[in-house]
Amino acid sequence: MKTITKDIQPYTELPKGEFVNLSLDYAGQLLVLISINLIGNRKGINESNSVKTNRDQPKTYQIWQTKDNSNALSLYAEIRAEVNFDNVQRHSNGDILLFNSRSQYRSENDYDKNGYIYSIDGELKQQLPLGDGVAEVQVTKNDIIWISYFDQGIFDGRYSSNWYDILSSTGLVAQATDGRKLYEFEPSDGLCLMDDCYSLNVSSNTTTYAYYFYNYYNNCGGEFDLVRIQNYEINNYWHMPVSGSSAFIIDGNKAVFDGGYHHRTLFYLVELQNDHQAQITKQIIFEHDGENILKIGEGFSYPRSRGDSFVVIKNRYLFVIPFAEFSSKETSVS
Repeated sequence: MKTITKDIQPYTELPKGEFVNLSLDYAGQLLVLISINLIGNRKGINESNSVKTNRDQPKTYQIWQTKDNSNALSLYAEIRAEVNFDNVQRHSNGDILLFNSRSQYRSENDYDKNGYIYSIDGELKQQLPLGDGVAEVQVTKNDIIWISYFDQGIFDGRYSSNWYDILSSTGLVAQATDGRKLYEFEPSDGLCLMDDCYSLNVSSNTTTYAYYFYNYYNNCGGEFDLVRIQNYEINNYWHMPVSGSSAFIIDGNKAVFDGGYHHRTLFYLVELQNDHQAQITKQIIFEHDGENILKIGEGFSYPRSRGDSFVVIKNRYLFVIPFAEFSSKETSVS
């Protein structure tokens, strides 16, 4: 198979502080979550199986955003909180949604609300229960919150009887800011239940893609599927030839996935076919100063994606890769 190597230049450098995570909002603007004094393990669980929050030690978080069309980041908001946040999204009115991936149900009146909505001035306006095992959160322009879950949240919810753990049991839900559930994943004919939602791409108000793992013993055609959900209904799906990808982008009948389990340091260009199948057509490597940007090393983050762009952090450089880069002229072929 043809492998293409391309040079890429950084979009910008990260601001000072500890990089926590990054995301893209509904308008395609990059949001970078930086901690000034983060303490402890963000996803740790203490001896009583509750989330570590270091409540006696408030932390300062900064949210940086892309600035106009220039290759720069500007400080959007600063939040002081006694919670370890894992990532950030933004609502249409400018409010900030910060969330923690782990949470716990202790009783009907005692459970973690692990979604926090702040004003741009840093005022906490609302808390939401998102469920345990949150993998990704993406908010649409009309403020619908899509939430995907990893395996621990899914299986704990699937075999639980309390309402809170059940939130994560299907692997993917959409809800309004008042907590009303608008959608939960239910496999159509030819699909299996989600065992782990590896990546989410909410590309518009009406269209959401989810890439997920299922147990191949269920005889659904493979181990990883990509589903397209439009207006809260599955209208197409593909059995994927790529296993374990952390992010993907879509353009018509073509998609790009990071290399997943087998080739973590490259991207795959994939053709989405009419019979629910998909075929890899090209392998692409991106290098900066002779080093693969997906090679694990200092300051590395696995790719994030939304719409038609990937974002990667390497050596405190931030790289943005739009879909056009995967179809433009290559520099070398092997």
